[in-house]
Amino acid sequence: MEFSITDLSYSYAAGIPPSLDGISTAMNSAEITGLAGANGSGKTTLIRILLGQLVDFKGTYSINKKTISDVTGSVCAKYAIGYSPDTPILDEVLTPHEIASMVALMHETPKNVFDSDIAFFKETLDIGDWWHRKTCQQLSHGMRKKVSIALAYLANPAFVILDEPVNGLDPVAVAGLRRLVVAKKNSGIGALVVSHILDFIEKCADTVVLLCYSKLIFSGSLSLLKSEHPSKATLEEIYLSLFGLQSQIEPPVH
Repeated sequence: MEFSITDLSYSYAAGIPPSLDGISTAMNSAEITGLAGANGSGKTTLIRILLGQLVDFKGTYSINKKTISDVTGSVCAKYAIGYSPDTPILDEVLTPHEIASMVALMHETPKNVFDSDIAFFKETLDIGDWWHRKTCQQLSHGMRKKVSIALAYLANPAFVILDEPVNGLDPVAVAGLRRLVVAKKNSGIGALVVSHILDFIEKCADTVVLLCYSKLIFSGSLSLLKSEHPSKATLEEIYLSLFGLQSQIEPPVH
């Protein structure tokens, strides 16, 4: 599945600087794409457009070369896109297992597939017996994050969008999340990983999209980006270099 946006701009109100300004990039659902940028660079706006939550943008957004202009909120269902938001939204009175079981039932997921997925999530995300025992209102932020990530991958999606998935996770779970994302990619489920933790993106992404002050400063393969900069430079060092060049040209508007 191919996602493509061309000359895309979006402003939340007339007379204010756009949150996205002339962005053109593409993503392949078979890959892991890392999306990074400073606060206010337009990451959340781009996610909302990809999910079909914002539709009054300028430019074009297409999936498999079909222009997306859906206003019914059915993009995720139609194209089998899983989503884990920065702040998880869960049914507070149900346990994680009860929610997962309902999702599996809705999608008619075979029991053996469901059981295998849950076992893998428990292993990689370091999920304990609270998965069955505690209601979501009793969970810590990190636990809620793990539930949200697991739910995004349930029911065999074609692609997932993970917004700040590392936030709230302990080091063991972060390492496990990386294993999970890569393993799912190898089984055909790619991801858009949105994170301020550039080290995490560097260790799992095939391609990267870097934003700065609503503009695109790089879109392409991580290997190409690294080849264009000094040997052994980390993604964080490269981003800071690109961010500095961009900020000299277009300082933020206050």
